[in-house]
Amino acid sequence: MLFGLSPLFLGVVSLVAQGVGTMMQVQAQKQALAYQQMQAKLQERQYQQQAEAAELEARQRAEERRNEYFNNLSTNRALMAQSGITLDSPSYRAFLEANYDTYRKDIGVINLEGLEKKLSAYYDVQQARLQQRANEQQYKTNVNTTLGRNLLRASDTFGEL
Repeated sequence: MLFGLSPLFLGVVSLVAQGVGTMMQVQAQKQALAYQQMQAKLQERQYQQQAEAAELEARQRAEERRNEYFNNLSTNRALMAQSGITLDSPSYRAFLEANYDTYRKDIGVINLEGLEKKLSAYYDVQQARLQQRANEQQYKTNVNTTLGRNLLRASDTFGEL
């Protein structure tokens, strides 16, 4: 007997302490999961905003290119009229068609670049969601491991009683 305490009492105290320690470990793991989930959700939100920003940027660039095309078209028509070239001439039509083709290609490239950035950001959103699921699975695994390990220790302690 240690300090007049029975081994049975000390064993029960040890089991209670192990139980409290186990609960504290599980609570700490739960808190760590909550922080990881908050971080993953924040990343997801940031990636969503990047996707929206990429779409908006592509629209703005397309609008700027559209305005530039129409400004150039007006300028070219005015210059052609001043120079005495008729607007129905084959060379003028070819010139306008070439400008229009360039404009259409530019718009296509701008839209593709915007789509690429948007899809990349959505891919990152998906990765953040997968990370959230992985965090949850890791939490479950860690809790089960902690509980199993501490149950084995408690079993050893109980066996010594």
